[in-house]
Amino acid sequence: MFAHLNETVLKVVIIIAVLVMFLVLYTTGIAFVLGSYTTDNIILHKLAALIIIGLLSVHAWLRRCTIRRLLQECVAIFFNKHIHHEDNIDFIIHNTKNQTFAQLCLWFNSDISFLQQKLLENHVKIENVEDTLKTIAKYNDKDMYQIFLLMMKLHVEKNSPSPIYDASCSRM
Repeated sequence: MFAHLNETVLKVVIIIAVLVMFLVLYTTGIAFVLGSYTTDNIILHKLAALIIIGLLSVHAWLRRCTIRRLLQECVAIFFNKHIHHEDNIDFIIHNTKNQTFAQLCLWFNSDISFLQQKLLENHVKIENVEDTLKTIAKYNDKDMYQIFLLMMKLHVEKNSPSPIYDASCSRM
């Protein structure tokens, strides 16, 4: 989480620095239009352009997962192949929305009262274990997918006291 926080701060700093460098480019460009061709203006103009290129390279590296996914989708569209990202969510929702809470607990091999208590701690109230995921989501004014993901998260945390979260996109 700390590394993710540093990456977020770095992204914001890069965006601000790029904006400042564009301002420098604009200012020196205006100076050139007005006839001020000083050595300082030329150096500042070229340095700002180089810094922008460098910062955009770092920004692209930080966004490599998104860029890779976009390129994959672009290639899939170009070759008229089907992209399955949204289909996976639809598949999960379609196959879980009519399952009762008791059945989902059975799927997760989880104790009903344990999962019910943990969900309550996360502001999801289960009044009847025979209610479907769809009913539970409607009653709690939440998205079915969010509740299902929360159940999965609680299951993983129960079975692995220190779950490993790897935000790397190398598996894409």
